[in-house]
Amino acid sequence: MNCRCARAVQLLVMGLGLLPVGIALAHREDYIDETLVFQTVEKHAVEPEYWFDYGTRPEGDFTRHNIALEYGITDHLMVDGRVTVDDPDKSNANFDSARLETRCRFAEEGDWPIDVALSGEANTRRLANGHYQYGLEPRLVLSKDFAKLNFTLNVAEELPVNRGAPSAELACGARYDVTKLFRFGSELKYDVHERGGAVIPQIWLAFPRDITFKAGYSKGFDQNREDFVRFVLEVEF
Repeated sequence: MNCRCARAVQLLVMGLGLLPVGIALAHREDYIDETLVFQTVEKHAVEPEYWFDYGTRPEGDFTRHNIALEYGITDHLMVDGRVTVDDPDKSNANFDSARLETRCRFAEEGDWPIDVALSGEANTRRLANGHYQYGLEPRLVLSKDFAKLNFTLNVAEELPVNRGAPSAELACGARYDVTKLFRFGSELKYDVHERGGAVIPQIWLAFPRDITFKAGYSKGFDQNREDFVRFVLEVEF
């Protein structure tokens, strides 16, 4: 990670830690894209998810299907797997990417000035030339709650195993719990090596029986020319 990115992260962390805090209900659900939250699913809980994307890129329109599954090993440790299929022009579905992530959180929410979790991920994705890139991604998750408002910062390093160059990836999110049912927020992410990012405003509907519906719109910027709308359905058992 370059010096400017590292310095920006340090300043943000110091600033959050000095602000007063009001503890509220746990902000457990991940944001709709790449921003992981501090909280983990409960011990032995199983959470299947389905994501549907529809969007545009320079090559044309596309749809994308994502199947994910989360499992709580303990109250502080979980695993998360996801497989994605890309369907450009609704004509020829292709394997797009897959990942297996494990996340460990330290202490309980609000015990520390800033909540801290660590994540490790093994992933693969299909490149534009048809080849596959395999990688490892360690990630630091920092979170701070102010009553019904949550701020989360992810600092990750993508480490390709077989091709490509390492890259720092930054993602942050803010979310406000309007009621127990309705929440809204936004994400901002940026890949330093690929010089592309996205802004993703989004909403959550948290229904009874641990059913959650999310919807958001991702607008790419810089070298990221991909825009899409995403719908997510999650159920916890």
